[in-house]
Amino acid sequence: MSVNNRKGIILCVDDEPGVLATLKEQLLADFIGTHEVITATSGEEALAFVEAARTENEIIELIITDQMMPNMKGDEFLKRVHGILPETMKILLTGHAGLDSAIKAINEGGLNRYIEKPWNAEAMRDDIKGLIAKFRQNLENQYLLNNLEARIRELTQA
Repeated sequence: MSVNNRKGIILCVDDEPGVLATLKEQLLADFIGTHEVITATSGEEALAFVEAARTENEIIELIITDQMMPNMKGDEFLKRVHGILPETMKILLTGHAGLDSAIKAINEGGLNRYIEKPWNAEAMRDDIKGLIAKFRQNLENQYLLNNLEARIRELTQA
């Protein structure tokens, strides 16, 4: 079965309700037919969703998180998520973080993009489209590889 025909999940994490609402509105305008957009107001809430989604065998294709949040900063959240979902594409969205946070998120959290607030909606949409295409291609490749390995095992045991 091809992975390219299912609806994906984009998870957005930001402690500012206005930013979260704007981000969700923009994402729905661009991806409503292909993706479900889930929001969380903290890293802890988002981690709970990640665990629930994993239990339900749902696939989170993309995570967009703010850096400056109380209790758990975005780079720490991405590090924890990367340990659970290393294949998920990740964007760090911030208006306050410096180069150190971006480097930490790249090295420890599998960061794919670093976008500064206020963001350019068109450029972000293009980045997201590219990351989702990359995620889906990686997933499709893994599916094909698994099928090939299973077929090889069948043939060598026959």
